[in-house]
Amino acid sequence: MHSIAPVVIDESKTSAAALLLSFGVALKATSFTYGGYQQTINFGEEVVNPQKNIPKGIFTGIIIIIGLYLLVSYAYVQVIGFNELKETSGIASVVAEKMFGTAGKYASSILLFLAVLAYVNVLLLSNPRVMYAMSTDGILPKVFQKKDVKRDVLTVSLTVFAAICVVVLFFADKFEKILSFTIFLDSIGMATSAATIFILRKKTAHLNGTGIYSMKLYPLLPILFIIAYIFVGTMIAINEPQLALTSISVLAGFIALYFIIQRGKGNKAG
Repeated sequence: MHSIAPVVIDESKTSAAALLLSFGVALKATSFTYGGYQQTINFGEEVVNPQKNIPKGIFTGIIIIIGLYLLVSYAYVQVIGFNELKETSGIASVVAEKMFGTAGKYASSILLFLAVLAYVNVLLLSNPRVMYAMSTDGILPKVFQKKDVKRDVLTVSLTVFAAICVVVLFFADKFEKILSFTIFLDSIGMATSAATIFILRKKTAHLNGTGIYSMKLYPLLPILFIIAYIFVGTMIAINEPQLALTSISVLAGFIALYFIIQRGKGNKAG
């Protein structure tokens, strides 16, 4: 889970369409701020009693983050003032400087840097495990299962993921571009992955009532979840069509790569 400066809506735009677009763009930052809970699923195989501990961890983490973020936002308003927030950049360091002086400003910058490193660390731990799982399912080549036996590190998956991140930085050199690129693809991935629950429930209908899994307020909650992410992705596409097109092209490239790999396996089997 992450924290960035709040998005300020341009009050001069008063039409319903403009307000809806502004709200959607604001949700882009909000999605990034409160995101990260989905990464816990990638560690499911390594969690004791995952059906209980993963949901517990997700809900506990989100509640803590919401509380902290609201307290930080309240501090911003009290120390800087709501109107000044529109003109202020580097809000956290400004607040720290006003409260604790120059030393507080530098300490805040160091803490923010460490927070970013922690987020990067989570991604480097989590996403290579997705590649590993895809490899064990036969979606990616077996080389992605390669580990450093002594350190238990997914050497190939980690290297490939890090290389992809570096490539993204070359094409999206500004934070806003990286944020839009990430959240747009996240919106597609989260909405489509959540939609698979309907297929899963249909295929496992014969197991209902056996304790395999359950969800309160089903199917309302997953439907609302999917609609929310579709809305965010749509607003990003409207506001930044060129970036959305680039993101879709990247996604299409990986989908094409998947089918090429699968066709190659089919030819070998034949």
